Amino acid sequence: MATSLTHLNPFADAAPMHSPVAESLRKLKGIEGQTIRVSTYNTWKQLEEQIPAWETILRDNKSLSIFSTPEWLGSWWKAFGQNKQVMALALSNQDDSLVGLVPCYLEERKSPFLGKLAWLRFVGDGSGDSDNLDLIIRPGFERECAQALMRWLKDHQDWDICSLNTMPDNSKAAAALIEELKRANWTLVAEDSPCSAIQLPSSWPLYLESLSPAFRPLVTRYPRKLAQRYQVMIHRCDNPDVLSKRLEILFSLHEKRWNLVNQPGSFGSRERREFYRSMGESFLRKGWLEFWLMELSGAPAATQYCFRYRDTVYILQEGFDPRFAADKAGYALRGDMLKHFIETGVKRYDFLGGFAPHKQNWGAKPGVYLNLSFARPGSSGSVYLSCTNSLAQSKEWLRGKLPAPAWNFLHWVKLKTGGQAEAAAI
Repeated sequence: MATSLTHLNPFADAAPMHSPVAESLRKLKGIEGQTIRVSTYNTWKQLEEQIPAWETILRDNKSLSIFSTPEWLGSWWKAFGQNKQVMALALSNQDDSLVGLVPCYLEERKSPFLGKLAWLRFVGDGSGDSDNLDLIIRPGFERECAQALMRWLKDHQDWDICSLNTMPDNSKAAAALIEELKRANWTLVAEDSPCSAIQLPSSWPLYLESLSPAFRPLVTRYPRKLAQRYQVMIHRCDNPDVLSKRLEILFSLHEKRWNLVNQPGSFGSRERREFYRSMGESFLRKGWLEFWLMELSGAPAATQYCFRYRDTVYILQEGFDPRFAADKAGYALRGDMLKHFIETGVKRYDFLGGFAPHKQNWGAKPGVYLNLSFARPGSSGSVYLSCTNSLAQSKEWLRGKLPAPAWNFLHWVKLKTGGQAEAAAI
């Protein structure tokens, strides 16, 4: 959920001057005088023609994450793209070289008071699986690409709201886009959402020293206890022939964990299972997949589905068998993985969205993603954003003023009267 919500006044600064976005904006160095040509792709097959140039941008722009790769986004589109319309923009310079890519899709959603609205969103957004999405821009072209994007959005009327979510808060592309939105007086709502990651030290002993004395034994003693009680085997999936079987183990363990609290878990979705299979195959071919399984005396006990890109490992999903909860099998597996990652040069272990206490125990520090929603001034999208932002601010005011029972009752009334969307948004 958001940690802050701000309706940006078009006459105010684009961001507080102490923020990472503002800092990135001060450091932007555009290529003055460049004319950027915009090409539109309406199918994923068309967009795939740009993969070689796309990968060149990824090599040049070290700030882009694995979530901007064709492997991630292509797998996501294959699984979740039904009933959605690709609307991807390729941005080229005077030499006809690709300098930017904005992979989006168009989707109609019902509004409580304005009827259907067409939303333009990042490919990868909307299913709850992607983080760190961004405009895919060659370094130095952020300002010119933001200007070209704004011109294209102004000239095309088949969208109402553009919603670009989970952008890194220090994204130079986001900083440039905010500046252009402010200059054009467009309606813009910015929202922060939490994330967290561990900055890994150079050695395993240094990492252990960084943990609290109360938590450290879970990482050091429990693996020894496991070895005394069971035959412990830890496998890293590096063979495509076993990937499907390992995924079924992940799906099963994850489901068992969530069934304890009467929840179905994430993998009741056929689309998500398909996504993990397709993405896992692609990542395995690239050498990016970090899919680990712990077996205790032959029984699958815990698993983590991660991937490595450059010097970062991202933890996407995990599961464990509740029968081994007292043995802390999940703790032992994560500890073994972190030790391996540190020894092989990984600098960052990224928990992605959220900042729960258990992540903090492992040494994670909080961060934020930047969610931007904007619309042309005077449009129905602008009216919608203005109204929902005002309602959200009222919600926060009421949450702070009302006693908890009164707030819970108000939320219950919203749900019972068919206001699920409103209850979540206001």
